[in-house]
Amino acid sequence: IHQIDKAKNWEYIQYKISSRARLVKLISPFSKYAAIFLLASIIGAVIYKSIHKDFNPLTYNRIEMEWGQMSKLTLSDGTKVWLNAGTKLEYPTTFNSKERKVRLNGEAQFKVSHNKDIPFEVVTKTGVIKVHGTTFNVASYDDDPEMVVTLIEGKVSIENKKGDQLAVLNPSEQISVSKQSGEAKLKMVDTQFYSSWINGKILLQETKLADLATLLRRWYNVDIHIVGEKTGELRISGTIIKDKPLDPFLKVLAGMYGIKYEIKSNRDKKDEITISKNEPPMVN
Repeated sequence: IHQIDKAKNWEYIQYKISSRARLVKLISPFSKYAAIFLLASIIGAVIYKSIHKDFNPLTYNRIEMEWGQMSKLTLSDGTKVWLNAGTKLEYPTTFNSKERKVRLNGEAQFKVSHNKDIPFEVVTKTGVIKVHGTTFNVASYDDDPEMVVTLIEGKVSIENKKGDQLAVLNPSEQISVSKQSGEAKLKMVDTQFYSSWINGKILLQETKLADLATLLRRWYNVDIHIVGEKTGELRISGTIIKDKPLDPFLKVLAGMYGIKYEIKSNRDKKDEITISKNEPPMVN
């Protein structure tokens, strides 16, 4: 153990504190304990290098997608993430040697870099998805009634907020977890209907018009009002291309499914679209 120059170390700490204060980042709450421990070590005139390493705080980034926008990023471990419209993701600038954990609100598709020793965790308000290396899609917006996880390749483990395991998914399996009751439902699906959005397409197969309206709101950043319960129950099949205007799709929808729509353009808020059934005229 070497004697430490307290004055010199105090100047060093003051420099570090002032430098760190200039960073506009999210700092892990554990960082304050690291600072306290470090100061106590200086007063006691004993510092171990291993302590510096163990208490090195994580620096977090947060990305928030606007409605109508999508993005792709690569995390420090090589994991690729596609973010759908309105999605929020919080992730470390660099993962440490103990865990790989991100927090998600919205919809994202992950292609996780393999690491057999450190699982990759996606934390939502409903549960946790744990993997070592795989590709999967997670949909868990605040206004969604459930969290939906679809496995494209590999294997994932799903846990609820209490840490209880709900299921281990195999490719083409999908789990839906109710946010209200915690009930989980498992089924086989065609994964292309849940992964094609990263290529700018929405594939529809007997999709309720009410559910389609939710997708369109997010993709085109518009408000959509459906008039009549029966209108929302209409089943729609087809493909929507992100780079093309919404109006031509609505015209096709009207011609094929007997609906009518009205678009109201607004300067200071989102455009509004009203959809209703095109009732045949009454005959006297």
